[in-house]
Amino acid sequence: MKQSMMPSRAELERHAKTVPEIHPSEVLAMLTILQTAGTIQSRIMDVLQRDYRLSEGKLCVMIQLHQSPEGCAPSILAERAGITRASVSVMLRNLETEGFVTLVSDDEDRRAKCVRLTKKGRAFLDEVLPEHYLRITKLMGRLTAEEQKTLTGLLEKLAS
Repeated sequence: MKQSMMPSRAELERHAKTVPEIHPSEVLAMLTILQTAGTIQSRIMDVLQRDYRLSEGKLCVMIQLHQSPEGCAPSILAERAGITRASVSVMLRNLETEGFVTLVSDDEDRRAKCVRLTKKGRAFLDEVLPEHYLRITKLMGRLTAEEQKTLTGLLEKLAS
């Protein structure tokens, strides 16, 4: 959420007069979390897009494959990456064209497909991921270890 789209405290207080269950501080805190998450995500993903032509979806799928050397069904990749099967199909075709993945028939069910990273795909991730994780490390290094632990705990509490 862009700063210009954030409601003012006064606006939220007006809404709270109509709906007393609205708590302006809580709304502002959550919107700040969302705005900050969006900013951080954009900064991190912009580098991957600019330097490697790598979208967030492609990165998620390739990381899933990197963690599953034996391969994975496209439907499972879609579920793990949080994208539709149709989107993962298009993505896999593009990744296959780029030489990053291979689709093979499942040994037990010839109709089913199994996706695996190629050597080129693994080498690509071995190049990209350390720098990606370094950018994240530098960002999180702005917080002390205790602040990181507190932040993680608070975010997990919100997500549960």
